[in-house]
Amino acid sequence: MLANIIGTMVRFEFIQPSLQSRVFSTGNDNFADFNLIGLVQLGGAIVTMEETHHIAEMSIFCIPHKKLAKVSVPAGTQIWLLGYRNGLSSLVTGSDSDSVKLATLMRQFTITPCSKIDIHEEILPLLKLLNAEISSLNKRSRSVICSIMRILLISIYRLSNIESIRLTHSPDELALQQFRQLVEIEYKNRRTVAYYCDELIMTYDRLHAICQRNLKKSPLQLINNRVLIEATTKLKRSTESIQAIANDLGYGDASQFSHFFKKEMGISPSQFKRQYNEKTFLTAMNTHQTFQIGHRSDWLCFTAWVN
Repeated sequence: MLANIIGTMVRFEFIQPSLQSRVFSTGNDNFADFNLIGLVQLGGAIVTMEETHHIAEMSIFCIPHKKLAKVSVPAGTQIWLLGYRNGLSSLVTGSDSDSVKLATLMRQFTITPCSKIDIHEEILPLLKLLNAEISSLNKRSRSVICSIMRILLISIYRLSNIESIRLTHSPDELALQQFRQLVEIEYKNRRTVAYYCDELIMTYDRLHAICQRNLKKSPLQLINNRVLIEATTKLKRSTESIQAIANDLGYGDASQFSHFFKKEMGISPSQFKRQYNEKTFLTAMNTHQTFQIGHRSDWLCFTAWVN
């Protein structure tokens, strides 16, 4: 049994056949905001939502975030499970011509039967590459992890024949997609909301109404959230100075960046970095002690230990 976690953003597990069945829940508690991808390599699984869906061997299923579901893994089943928080979607789906397709794939529950050749030649190499990157504790990169997941989604999309699904979008969905793509390109340049409105040929009131109506956040909050994802990632993983991080995010003065960060997070960048390092040390100690007591294979229990 292989299990890995990247902070609170990614869950990854390979469950080998055993004598016990397992059940995993999505759409609530710690996993309310998680998208889930599963590959049933051997045996079969059951996904229970409004209806019961039987997932056959050599099949891939995708469950979008906030979708209440139970994944039952019977004894003897071999399955890969990959979950990522919806906050990573902009990094995973990207901002090019494929992004709408990938967003469509992960917006609905899908089951994709595959051939053994497809699984072994296209999907398993990516899952093994993802495991190798996640397991490299000292050098693993969120960008690399998201890039591998993106390639994985592209492969699943191609195998799914999802082109047959109507790719219809409401005006709100199209506007949000365009706004998010533009934010992904420009967030390091500290663009104003007015800039995005000009690029989208849209009034501020309309953009604000769309964001509030669909995401309960203002355009500025969404822009700031993207900056904060990058800032917190760098503060956690990078050895760069606060000034260097500030420069990378479009702030010529570290004090301006610190003011923005403290306003949004409640603490300064240096305090955040120090607290994260202390928490990481304590988590490592607790995880080590837990494995000394006895390793359990339940995904949710493992997550609870590490978080």
